[in-house]
Amino acid sequence: MQTAEDFAATLLAADKALRFSEARFRRLFETAQDGILLLNAETGTIEEVNPFLMQLLGYSHEEFLGKKLWDIGVFRDSALNRAEFSELQTKGHIRYDNLPLQTKDGRSIPVEFVSNIYECDGIDVIQCNIRDNTKRHLAEIELRATSRALKMLSESNVALIRATTETDLLNEYCRIAVETGGYRMAWVGFADLGPDKRVDAIVCHGHDDGYLTIANISWSETTAHGNGPTGRAIRSEKVQFVENIATDPSYVPWREQALQRGYHSAICLPFRLSSKAVACLNLYGDKIDTWSTAERQLLQEISGDVGFGIAALRTAIAKFDYQEQLRESLEKTIQVIADTGEERDSYTGGHQRRVANICTKIATEFGLDADRIHGLHLAATIHDLGKIGVPAEILAKPRRLTAMELGLIKEHPAIGFNILKDVSFPWPIAEIIHQHHERLDGSGYPQGLHGDDLLLESKILAVADIVEAMASHRPYRPALGIDAALTEIIRQRGISLDEQVVDICLRVFQVQGYVIED
Repeated sequence: MQTAEDFAATLLAADKALRFSEARFRRLFETAQDGILLLNAETGTIEEVNPFLMQLLGYSHEEFLGKKLWDIGVFRDSALNRAEFSELQTKGHIRYDNLPLQTKDGRSIPVEFVSNIYECDGIDVIQCNIRDNTKRHLAEIELRATSRALKMLSESNVALIRATTETDLLNEYCRIAVETGGYRMAWVGFADLGPDKRVDAIVCHGHDDGYLTIANISWSETTAHGNGPTGRAIRSEKVQFVENIATDPSYVPWREQALQRGYHSAICLPFRLSSKAVACLNLYGDKIDTWSTAERQLLQEISGDVGFGIAALRTAIAKFDYQEQLRESLEKTIQVIADTGEERDSYTGGHQRRVANICTKIATEFGLDADRIHGLHLAATIHDLGKIGVPAEILAKPRRLTAMELGLIKEHPAIGFNILKDVSFPWPIAEIIHQHHERLDGSGYPQGLHGDDLLLESKILAVADIVEAMASHRPYRPALGIDAALTEIIRQRGISLDEQVVDICLRVFQVQGYVIED
Protein backbone atom coordinates (compact mmCIF):
# COMPACT_ATOMS: atom_id res chain seq x y z
CA MET A 1 0.00 0.00 0.00
CA GLN A 2 1.32 3.45 -1.01
CA THR A 3 2.13 5.69 1.94
CA ALA A 4 1.26 9.36 2.13
CA GLU A 5 4.96 10.17 1.73
CA ASP A 6 5.17 8.05 -1.43
CA PHE A 7 2.04 9.65 -2.83
CA ALA A 8 3.38 13.13 -2.16
CA ALA A 9 6.67 12.22 -3.81
CA THR A 10 4.81 10.93 -6.85
CA LEU A 11 2.82 14.16 -7.10
CA LEU A 12 5.99 16.20 -6.72
CA ALA A 13 7.74 14.24 -9.48
CA ALA A 14 4.73 14.59 -11.79
CA ASP A 15 4.56 18.32 -11.13
CA LYS A 16 8.28 18.69 -11.81
CA ALA A 17 7.97 16.71 -15.06
CA LEU A 18 5.00 18.86 -16.12
CA ARG A 19 6.86 22.09 -15.40
CA PHE A 20 9.90 20.80 -17.29
CA SER A 21 7.71 19.86 -20.27
CA GLU A 22 5.99 23.25 -20.23
CA ALA A 23 9.33 25.09 -20.03
CA ARG A 24 10.75 23.03 -22.89
CA PHE A 25 7.82 23.65 -25.20
CA ARG A 26 7.64 27.33 -24.22
CA ARG A 27 11.32 27.56 -25.20
CA LEU A 28 10.56 25.93 -28.56
CA PHE A 29 7.61 28.28 -29.10
CA GLU A 30 9.58 31.42 -28.28
CA THR A 31 12.75 30.56 -30.23
CA ALA A 32 11.09 29.08 -33.34
CA GLN A 33 12.28 30.65 -36.60
CA ASP A 34 8.77 30.40 -38.03
CA GLY A 35 5.74 32.39 -36.94
CA ILE A 36 3.21 30.62 -34.69
CA LEU A 37 -0.33 31.79 -33.87
CA LEU A 38 -2.74 30.02 -31.51
CA LEU A 39 -6.43 30.83 -32.03
CA ASN A 40 -9.70 29.89 -30.40
CA ALA A 41 -11.19 27.49 -32.97
CA GLU A 42 -14.75 28.66 -32.31
CA THR A 43 -14.29 32.45 -32.42
CA GLY A 44 -11.02 32.92 -34.30
CA THR A 45 -9.64 35.03 -31.43
CA ILE A 46 -5.84 35.14 -31.16
CA GLU A 47 -4.78 33.67 -27.82
CA GLU A 48 -1.01 33.49 -28.26
CA VAL A 49 1.69 34.59 -30.71
CA ASN A 50 5.42 33.90 -30.75
CA PRO A 51 8.21 36.55 -30.95
CA PHE A 52 9.20 35.63 -34.52
CA LEU A 53 5.79 36.60 -35.92
CA MET A 54 5.66 39.79 -33.83
CA GLN A 55 9.00 40.85 -35.27
CA LEU A 56 8.06 39.76 -38.81
CA LEU A 57 4.81 41.77 -38.93
CA GLY A 58 5.73 44.59 -36.52
CA TYR A 59 2.82 44.15 -34.08
CA SER A 60 3.29 43.99 -30.30
CA HIS A 61 2.12 41.08 -28.16
CA GLU A 62 -0.77 43.20 -26.86
CA GLU A 63 -1.84 44.19 -30.39
CA PHE A 64 -2.21 40.51 -31.32
CA LEU A 65 -3.97 39.10 -28.24
CA GLY A 66 -7.76 39.16 -28.11
CA LYS A 67 -8.04 40.26 -31.74
CA LYS A 68 -9.31 38.42 -34.79
CA LEU A 69 -6.97 37.90 -37.69
CA TRP A 70 -9.03 40.28 -39.79
CA ASP A 71 -9.14 42.89 -36.98
CA ILE A 72 -5.40 43.51 -36.87
CA GLY A 73 -5.12 43.83 -40.65
CA VAL A 74 -2.39 41.28 -41.29
CA PHE A 75 -4.37 39.78 -44.13
CA ARG A 76 -4.87 41.67 -47.36
CA ASP A 77 -8.52 40.64 -47.84
CA SER A 78 -10.63 40.54 -44.66
CA ALA A 79 -13.74 39.15 -46.36
CA LEU A 80 -11.76 36.36 -47.95
CA ASN A 81 -10.10 35.61 -44.62
CA ARG A 82 -13.46 35.16 -42.88
CA ALA A 83 -14.54 32.76 -45.60
CA GLU A 84 -11.31 30.80 -45.32
CA PHE A 85 -11.69 30.66 -41.53
CA SER A 86 -15.12 29.09 -41.96
CA GLU A 87 -13.57 26.56 -44.33
CA LEU A 88 -10.85 25.80 -41.79
CA GLN A 89 -13.46 25.16 -39.10
CA THR A 90 -15.10 22.64 -41.43
CA LYS A 91 -12.02 20.90 -42.86
CA GLY A 92 -9.69 21.16 -39.87
CA HIS A 93 -6.72 22.01 -42.09
CA ILE A 94 -5.81 24.69 -44.62
CA ARG A 95 -2.57 25.60 -46.42
CA TYR A 96 -1.24 28.40 -48.62
CA ASP A 97 2.14 28.13 -50.34
CA ASN A 98 2.38 31.83 -51.17
CA LEU A 99 0.06 33.97 -49.06
CA PRO A 100 0.72 37.74 -48.95
CA LEU A 101 0.69 39.06 -45.37
CA GLN A 102 0.76 42.77 -44.65
CA THR A 103 3.01 44.24 -41.96
CA LYS A 104 1.94 47.01 -39.61
CA ASP A 105 3.81 49.56 -41.74
CA GLY A 106 2.03 48.40 -44.92
CA ARG A 107 4.67 46.17 -46.54
CA SER A 108 3.61 42.88 -48.16
CA ILE A 109 5.49 39.71 -47.20
CA PRO A 110 4.94 36.37 -49.03
CA VAL A 111 4.61 33.46 -46.58
CA GLU A 112 3.79 29.78 -46.45
CA PHE A 113 0.75 29.47 -44.16
CA VAL A 114 -0.43 26.18 -42.62
CA SER A 115 -3.31 25.93 -40.11
CA ASN A 116 -4.56 22.89 -38.19
CA ILE A 117 -7.22 22.34 -35.53
CA TYR A 118 -6.48 20.13 -32.55
CA GLU A 119 -8.04 19.47 -29.17
CA CYS A 120 -6.24 20.70 -26.02
CA ASP A 121 -7.73 19.88 -22.63
CA GLY A 122 -11.23 19.78 -24.06
CA ILE A 123 -10.89 22.99 -26.10
CA ASP A 124 -10.38 23.13 -29.87
CA VAL A 125 -7.35 25.23 -30.79
CA ILE A 126 -6.16 26.42 -34.19
CA GLN A 127 -2.40 26.47 -34.65
CA CYS A 128 -1.10 28.57 -37.56
CA ASN A 129 2.50 28.04 -38.69
CA ILE A 130 3.84 30.87 -40.84
CA ARG A 131 7.12 30.72 -42.78
CA ASP A 132 8.71 33.76 -44.42
CA ASN A 133 9.09 32.96 -48.16
CA THR A 134 10.68 36.30 -49.09
CA LYS A 135 14.01 34.84 -50.28
CA ARG A 136 12.37 32.15 -52.40
CA HIS A 137 9.85 34.67 -53.76
CA LEU A 138 12.61 37.09 -54.75
CA ALA A 139 14.63 34.30 -56.40
CA GLU A 140 11.59 33.30 -58.46
CA ILE A 141 10.96 36.92 -59.50
CA GLU A 142 14.63 37.27 -60.44
CA LEU A 143 14.57 34.15 -62.56
CA ARG A 144 11.40 35.25 -64.37
CA ALA A 145 12.94 38.66 -65.04
CA THR A 146 16.17 37.05 -66.26
CA SER A 147 14.20 34.73 -68.54
CA ARG A 148 12.31 37.74 -69.91
CA ALA A 149 15.58 39.53 -70.66
CA LEU A 150 16.95 36.35 -72.23
CA LYS A 151 13.98 36.18 -74.61
CA MET A 152 14.50 39.84 -75.48
CA LEU A 153 18.17 39.17 -76.21
CA SER A 154 17.37 36.08 -78.26
CA GLU A 155 14.72 37.80 -80.39
CA SER A 156 16.88 40.90 -80.79
CA ASN A 157 19.74 38.75 -82.06
CA VAL A 158 17.45 37.15 -84.63
CA ALA A 159 16.27 40.61 -85.70
CA LEU A 160 19.88 41.73 -86.07
CA ILE A 161 20.72 38.80 -88.31
CA ARG A 162 17.69 39.41 -90.54
CA ALA A 163 17.77 43.22 -90.67
CA THR A 164 18.65 44.91 -93.94
CA THR A 165 18.31 48.56 -92.84
CA GLU A 166 19.00 50.53 -89.67
CA THR A 167 15.38 51.62 -89.35
CA ASP A 168 14.14 48.03 -89.59
CA LEU A 169 16.62 46.93 -86.93
CA LEU A 170 15.81 49.74 -84.48
CA ASN A 171 12.06 49.29 -84.97
CA GLU A 172 12.43 45.59 -84.19
CA TYR A 173 14.46 46.27 -81.03
CA CYS A 174 11.74 48.64 -79.78
CA ARG A 175 8.92 46.25 -80.73
CA ILE A 176 10.63 43.32 -78.97
CA ALA A 177 11.22 45.41 -75.83
CA VAL A 178 7.49 46.18 -75.62
CA GLU A 179 5.91 42.93 -76.83
CA THR A 180 8.39 40.43 -75.34
CA GLY A 181 10.06 42.44 -72.58
CA GLY A 182 6.78 43.88 -71.31
CA TYR A 183 7.97 47.50 -71.28
CA ARG A 184 5.31 50.18 -71.70
CA MET A 185 7.21 52.19 -74.31
CA ALA A 186 10.57 52.00 -76.11
CA TRP A 187 12.31 54.50 -78.35
CA VAL A 188 15.70 55.15 -79.92
CA GLY A 189 17.25 58.61 -79.91
CA PHE A 190 20.29 59.85 -81.82
CA ALA A 191 22.55 62.44 -80.20
CA ASP A 192 22.69 65.52 -82.43
CA LEU A 193 26.23 66.89 -82.68
CA GLY A 194 25.10 70.52 -83.09
CA PRO A 195 25.36 73.23 -80.42
CA ASP A 196 21.93 72.44 -78.92
CA LYS A 197 22.95 68.83 -78.32
CA ARG A 198 19.41 67.55 -78.90
CA VAL A 199 18.42 63.89 -78.70
CA ASP A 200 16.27 63.22 -81.76
CA ALA A 201 13.73 60.40 -81.54
CA ILE A 202 14.16 58.12 -84.56
CA VAL A 203 11.78 55.24 -83.84
CA CYS A 204 9.43 54.26 -80.99
CA HIS A 205 6.99 51.51 -80.08
CA GLY A 206 4.33 51.21 -77.40
CA HIS A 207 2.40 53.84 -75.45
CA ASP A 208 3.93 57.21 -76.44
CA ASP A 209 0.82 59.43 -76.41
CA GLY A 210 2.83 62.47 -77.53
CA TYR A 211 5.49 62.14 -74.84
CA LEU A 212 8.48 62.35 -77.17
CA THR A 213 7.03 65.45 -78.85
CA ILE A 214 7.02 67.45 -75.60
CA ALA A 215 9.95 65.82 -73.76
CA ASN A 216 12.66 68.08 -75.24
CA ILE A 217 15.45 65.69 -74.23
CA SER A 218 19.05 66.86 -74.54
CA TRP A 219 22.49 65.50 -73.75
CA SER A 220 23.96 68.87 -72.77
CA GLU A 221 25.48 68.82 -69.30
CA THR A 222 24.55 72.46 -68.67
CA THR A 223 20.74 72.04 -68.79
CA ALA A 224 18.20 70.19 -66.66
CA HIS A 225 16.84 68.49 -69.80
CA GLY A 226 20.34 67.17 -70.50
CA ASN A 227 20.94 65.64 -67.08
CA GLY A 228 18.27 62.99 -67.20
CA PRO A 229 19.15 59.32 -67.73
CA THR A 230 19.21 59.62 -71.54
CA GLY A 231 21.66 62.54 -71.48
CA ARG A 232 23.86 60.81 -68.89
CA ALA A 233 23.84 57.57 -70.88
CA ILE A 234 24.95 59.33 -74.07
CA ARG A 235 27.71 61.32 -72.34
CA SER A 236 29.08 58.42 -70.29
CA GLU A 237 28.22 55.62 -72.74
CA LYS A 238 27.11 53.60 -69.72
CA VAL A 239 23.67 52.10 -69.10
CA GLN A 240 21.50 54.21 -66.79
CA PHE A 241 18.75 52.80 -64.56
CA VAL A 242 15.92 54.80 -62.97
CA GLU A 243 14.20 52.57 -60.42
CA ASN A 244 11.42 55.00 -59.47
CA ILE A 245 10.55 57.95 -61.71
CA ALA A 246 8.35 59.42 -58.95
CA THR A 247 11.33 59.94 -56.63
CA ASP A 248 14.40 60.19 -58.88
CA PRO A 249 15.63 63.82 -58.70
CA SER A 250 17.02 63.78 -62.24
CA TYR A 251 13.53 63.10 -63.63
CA VAL A 252 11.92 66.33 -62.42
CA PRO A 253 11.56 67.91 -65.94
CA TRP A 254 9.55 64.93 -67.23
CA ARG A 255 8.05 63.39 -64.06
CA GLU A 256 4.46 64.63 -64.36
CA GLN A 257 4.10 63.72 -68.04
CA ALA A 258 5.82 60.36 -67.56
CA LEU A 259 3.62 59.32 -64.63
CA GLN A 260 0.49 60.38 -66.53
CA ARG A 261 1.44 57.87 -69.23
CA GLY A 262 2.13 55.07 -66.76
CA TYR A 263 5.94 55.23 -66.88
CA HIS A 264 7.35 54.32 -63.44
CA SER A 265 10.90 53.15 -64.20
CA ALA A 266 13.35 53.62 -67.06
CA ILE A 267 16.47 52.10 -68.63
CA CYS A 268 18.69 53.93 -71.09
CA LEU A 269 21.04 51.76 -73.16
CA PRO A 270 23.66 53.76 -75.09
CA PHE A 271 25.37 52.46 -78.24
CA ARG A 272 27.75 53.86 -80.82
CA LEU A 273 26.68 54.78 -84.31
CA SER A 274 30.20 55.72 -85.40
CA SER A 275 33.48 56.90 -83.89
CA LYS A 276 31.80 60.23 -82.99
CA ALA A 277 28.05 59.62 -82.88
CA VAL A 278 26.19 57.97 -79.98
CA ALA A 279 22.56 56.86 -79.74
CA CYS A 280 20.39 55.49 -76.94
CA LEU A 281 17.70 52.81 -76.65
CA ASN A 282 15.24 53.96 -73.96
CA LEU A 283 12.82 51.60 -72.20
CA TYR A 284 10.01 52.65 -69.83
CA GLY A 285 8.51 50.18 -67.32
CA ASP A 286 4.97 50.30 -65.98
CA LYS A 287 6.10 49.56 -62.41
CA ILE A 288 8.88 50.48 -60.02
CA ASP A 289 11.79 48.12 -60.70
CA THR A 290 15.21 47.35 -59.24
CA TRP A 291 16.53 44.84 -61.82
CA SER A 292 18.67 41.92 -60.69
CA THR A 293 22.36 41.77 -61.47
CA ALA A 294 21.69 39.06 -64.08
CA GLU A 295 18.96 41.11 -65.79
CA ARG A 296 21.19 44.20 -65.85
CA GLN A 297 23.96 42.19 -67.49
CA LEU A 298 21.61 40.92 -70.18
CA LEU A 299 20.26 44.41 -70.87
CA GLN A 300 23.81 45.69 -71.20
CA GLU A 301 24.42 42.83 -73.62
CA ILE A 302 21.52 44.11 -75.72
CA SER A 303 23.06 47.57 -75.69
CA GLY A 304 26.32 46.20 -77.06
CA ASP A 305 24.56 44.07 -79.66
CA VAL A 306 22.54 46.91 -81.15
CA GLY A 307 25.68 49.05 -81.49
CA PHE A 308 27.50 46.22 -83.19
CA GLY A 309 24.52 45.62 -85.46
CA ILE A 310 24.37 49.22 -86.56
CA ALA A 311 28.10 49.20 -87.26
CA ALA A 312 27.75 45.98 -89.24
CA LEU A 313 24.93 47.41 -91.34
CA ARG A 314 26.76 50.66 -91.94
CA THR A 315 30.00 49.01 -92.97
CA ALA A 316 28.37 46.03 -94.75
CA ILE A 317 30.36 43.52 -92.66
CA ALA A 318 29.34 39.96 -93.36
CA LYS A 319 26.97 38.67 -90.69
CA PHE A 320 28.43 35.18 -90.42
CA ASP A 321 31.17 36.23 -87.99
CA TYR A 322 28.67 38.02 -85.80
CA GLN A 323 26.43 34.96 -85.60
CA GLU A 324 29.23 33.28 -83.69
CA GLN A 325 29.25 36.16 -81.23
CA LEU A 326 25.48 35.91 -80.85
CA ARG A 327 25.79 32.23 -80.17
CA GLU A 328 28.36 32.92 -77.46
CA SER A 329 26.01 35.53 -76.00
CA LEU A 330 23.16 33.02 -75.82
CA GLU A 331 25.43 30.49 -74.15
CA LYS A 332 26.40 33.04 -71.52
CA THR A 333 22.74 33.65 -70.78
CA ILE A 334 22.24 29.93 -70.24
CA GLN A 335 24.92 30.07 -67.58
CA VAL A 336 23.28 33.16 -66.06
CA ILE A 337 20.01 31.22 -65.75
CA ALA A 338 21.84 28.21 -64.26
CA ASP A 339 23.57 30.45 -61.72
CA THR A 340 20.31 32.23 -60.83
CA GLY A 341 18.56 28.91 -60.28
CA GLU A 342 21.44 27.68 -58.10
CA GLU A 343 20.97 30.67 -55.78
CA ARG A 344 17.56 29.23 -54.97
CA ASP A 345 18.61 25.57 -54.79
CA SER A 346 22.36 24.86 -54.72
CA TYR A 347 21.75 21.11 -54.76
CA THR A 348 20.00 21.27 -58.16
CA GLY A 349 22.84 23.34 -59.60
CA GLY A 350 25.48 20.75 -58.64
CA HIS A 351 23.34 17.92 -59.97
CA GLN A 352 22.92 19.65 -63.34
CA ARG A 353 26.67 20.26 -63.73
CA ARG A 354 27.49 16.62 -62.98
CA VAL A 355 24.81 15.34 -65.37
CA ALA A 356 26.12 17.67 -68.10
CA ASN A 357 29.62 16.23 -67.72
CA ILE A 358 28.32 12.65 -67.95
CA CYS A 359 26.30 13.57 -71.06
CA THR A 360 29.42 14.97 -72.72
CA LYS A 361 31.36 11.74 -72.06
CA ILE A 362 28.57 9.52 -73.43
CA ALA A 363 27.94 11.72 -76.48
CA THR A 364 31.65 11.80 -77.30
CA GLU A 365 31.86 8.01 -77.18
CA PHE A 366 28.68 7.88 -79.25
CA GLY A 367 30.50 9.78 -82.00
CA LEU A 368 28.31 12.86 -82.13
CA ASP A 369 29.90 15.94 -83.71
CA ALA A 370 31.33 18.63 -81.45
CA ASP A 371 28.55 21.14 -82.10
CA ARG A 372 25.82 18.67 -81.19
CA ILE A 373 27.70 17.62 -78.05
CA HIS A 374 28.01 21.25 -77.08
CA GLY A 375 24.25 21.79 -77.43
CA LEU A 376 23.54 18.72 -75.30
CA HIS A 377 25.94 19.94 -72.61
CA LEU A 378 24.17 23.30 -72.48
CA ALA A 379 20.73 21.66 -72.25
CA ALA A 380 21.92 19.36 -69.46
CA THR A 381 23.34 22.35 -67.59
CA ILE A 382 19.78 23.70 -67.09
CA HIS A 383 17.69 20.54 -67.56
CA ASP A 384 16.01 21.01 -64.14
CA LEU A 385 15.28 24.71 -64.73
CA GLY A 386 11.56 23.97 -64.34
CA LYS A 387 12.04 23.14 -60.65
CA ILE A 388 11.84 26.89 -60.05
CA GLY A 389 8.09 26.24 -60.14
CA VAL A 390 8.29 23.65 -57.33
CA PRO A 391 8.33 24.87 -53.69
CA ALA A 392 11.84 24.57 -52.25
CA GLU A 393 10.47 22.71 -49.22
CA ILE A 394 9.36 19.84 -51.47
CA LEU A 395 12.71 19.66 -53.29
CA ALA A 396 14.58 19.42 -49.97
CA LYS A 397 12.05 17.21 -48.16
CA PRO A 398 14.01 14.52 -46.22
CA ARG A 399 11.36 11.81 -46.56
CA ARG A 400 9.06 10.18 -49.12
CA LEU A 401 6.91 12.59 -51.13
CA THR A 402 3.12 12.46 -51.17
CA ALA A 403 1.30 11.81 -54.43
CA MET A 404 0.45 15.52 -54.71
CA GLU A 405 4.07 16.56 -54.09
CA LEU A 406 5.31 14.04 -56.65
CA GLY A 407 2.81 15.44 -59.12
CA LEU A 408 4.28 18.92 -58.65
CA ILE A 409 7.79 17.55 -59.22
CA LYS A 410 6.67 15.90 -62.46
CA GLU A 411 5.61 19.26 -63.89
CA HIS A 412 9.19 20.58 -64.01
CA PRO A 413 10.10 19.39 -67.57
CA ALA A 414 7.05 21.21 -68.97
CA ILE A 415 7.77 24.34 -66.90
CA GLY A 416 11.36 24.41 -68.18
CA PHE A 417 10.15 23.93 -71.75
CA ASN A 418 7.67 26.80 -71.45
CA ILE A 419 10.38 29.13 -70.13
CA LEU A 420 12.73 28.41 -73.06
CA LYS A 421 10.48 27.40 -75.95
CA ASP A 422 10.50 30.86 -77.56
CA VAL A 423 14.27 31.35 -77.29
CA SER A 424 15.99 30.85 -80.65
CA PHE A 425 18.94 28.60 -79.81
CA PRO A 426 20.95 26.84 -82.55
CA TRP A 427 20.12 23.56 -80.76
CA PRO A 428 16.77 22.04 -79.64
CA ILE A 429 17.49 22.87 -75.99
CA ALA A 430 13.87 23.42 -74.92
CA GLU A 431 12.77 20.10 -76.44
CA ILE A 432 15.68 18.16 -74.90
CA ILE A 433 14.66 19.53 -71.48
CA HIS A 434 10.99 18.72 -72.18
CA GLN A 435 11.84 15.08 -72.95
CA HIS A 436 14.49 14.24 -70.34
CA HIS A 437 12.01 12.24 -68.19
CA GLU A 438 10.35 10.50 -71.17
CA ARG A 439 11.05 6.77 -71.66
CA LEU A 440 11.22 4.39 -74.64
CA ASP A 441 8.21 2.38 -73.48
CA GLY A 442 5.99 5.44 -72.93
CA SER A 443 6.20 5.21 -69.13
CA GLY A 444 7.82 8.62 -68.75
CA TYR A 445 6.40 12.10 -68.33
CA PRO A 446 5.08 14.70 -69.04
CA GLN A 447 3.91 13.60 -72.53
CA GLY A 448 4.23 9.80 -72.41
CA LEU A 449 6.33 9.71 -75.60
CA HIS A 450 7.76 6.48 -77.06
CA GLY A 451 11.17 5.59 -78.46
CA ASP A 452 10.88 6.94 -82.01
CA ASP A 453 9.51 10.25 -80.69
CA LEU A 454 12.55 10.98 -78.53
CA LEU A 455 15.63 12.97 -79.50
CA LEU A 456 18.92 11.11 -79.13
CA GLU A 457 20.10 13.93 -76.83
CA SER A 458 17.09 13.30 -74.56
CA LYS A 459 17.89 9.58 -74.41
CA ILE A 460 21.48 10.37 -73.38
CA LEU A 461 20.31 12.90 -70.80
CA ALA A 462 17.83 10.41 -69.33
CA VAL A 463 20.57 7.85 -68.68
CA ALA A 464 23.01 10.40 -67.27
CA ASP A 465 20.29 11.83 -65.01
CA ILE A 466 19.48 8.41 -63.50
CA VAL A 467 23.14 7.52 -62.94
CA GLU A 468 24.00 10.80 -61.21
CA ALA A 469 20.78 10.82 -59.15
CA MET A 470 21.38 7.33 -57.76
CA ALA A 471 25.13 7.67 -57.29
CA SER A 472 24.91 10.96 -55.39
CA HIS A 473 23.43 12.08 -52.09
CA ARG A 474 19.80 13.18 -51.97
CA PRO A 475 17.95 15.12 -49.24
CA TYR A 476 15.80 12.06 -48.54
CA ARG A 477 18.56 9.37 -48.64
CA PRO A 478 22.32 8.84 -48.71
CA ALA A 479 24.16 8.12 -51.97
CA LEU A 480 23.44 4.62 -53.33
CA GLY A 481 26.76 4.48 -55.17
CA ILE A 482 27.80 4.07 -58.79
CA ASP A 483 27.43 0.27 -58.76
CA ALA A 484 23.75 0.51 -57.80
CA ALA A 485 23.24 3.20 -60.44
CA LEU A 486 24.79 1.10 -63.22
CA THR A 487 22.78 -1.95 -62.11
CA GLU A 488 19.61 0.11 -62.46
CA ILE A 489 20.30 1.27 -66.02
CA ILE A 490 21.20 -2.34 -66.96
CA ARG A 491 17.81 -3.41 -65.58
CA GLN A 492 16.06 -0.78 -67.73
CA ARG A 493 18.23 -1.36 -70.83
CA GLY A 494 16.06 -1.82 -73.92
CA ILE A 495 12.87 -1.35 -71.89
CA SER A 496 12.71 2.27 -70.85
CA LEU A 497 16.28 3.30 -71.72
CA ASP A 498 18.10 3.17 -75.06
CA GLU A 499 20.31 0.06 -75.36
CA GLN A 500 23.20 1.74 -77.15
CA VAL A 501 23.26 4.69 -74.76
CA VAL A 502 23.29 2.35 -71.76
CA ASP A 503 26.11 0.26 -73.26
CA ILE A 504 28.24 3.35 -73.89
CA CYS A 505 27.54 4.66 -70.39
CA LEU A 506 28.68 1.34 -68.92
CA ARG A 507 31.87 1.49 -70.99
CA VAL A 508 32.58 5.04 -69.81
CA PHE A 509 32.35 4.05 -66.14
CA GLN A 510 33.46 0.41 -66.08
CA VAL A 511 36.16 0.38 -68.76
CA GLN A 512 37.39 3.94 -68.89
CA GLY A 513 37.06 4.48 -65.13
CA TYR A 514 35.13 7.75 -65.31
CA VAL A 515 34.43 9.27 -61.87
CA ILE A 516 31.57 11.69 -61.22
CA GLU A 517 32.94 15.08 -60.18
CA ASP A 518 31.65 18.66 -60.06
